[in-house]
Amino acid sequence: MNSHNGFAGHGHGHGHHGRHSGSWDDLAESLEHCGRLLSHCIGKSRGQGRILRILCEQGQMNQKELQEILRIQTGSMSEIAAKLENKGLILRVRDGTDKRKVLLSITDEGREWVAQRDDAAIRRQRAELFSSLTAEEQDTLQTLLDKLSEDWTQRLERERPGSGNKTT
Repeated sequence: MNSHNGFAGHGHGHGHHGRHSGSWDDLAESLEHCGRLLSHCIGKSRGQGRILRILCEQGQMNQKELQEILRIQTGSMSEIAAKLENKGLILRVRDGTDKRKVLLSITDEGREWVAQRDDAAIRRQRAELFSSLTAEEQDTLQTLLDKLSEDWTQRLERERPGSGNKTT
């Protein structure tokens, strides 16, 4: 039996629809699962959209520079660029003067893709993702996520090599 009062059922019983709840592993698993779903729903297209918008504004760009602007890993950047190229939205070519460098440029199809997406459509898509939550639940979720984000950021900063504050 799952209950929202925190006492019935297994563990702390936060209504996880039949799953054993209350352990830190369950919380982390749920958060990871939601993150994957969110990434699938908007994360990938949002990242691809950012790349296309930057290329639209900047013209041809070194892949490494774009990767640094977006703060993503080399492998992730290569994977996204390959997907965009396969869709016909960008071109990837080796730099004529330095064959180690890959230059990216947007195609006419890519420019059309950018033109078809507007901020209002993105806002509607994001609102739909959270429509199963009441306004109060959305506010509570935002507060909790902000709290976790702040704590985890501080932990990472303390753990970073050279910070002098490493904890065990």
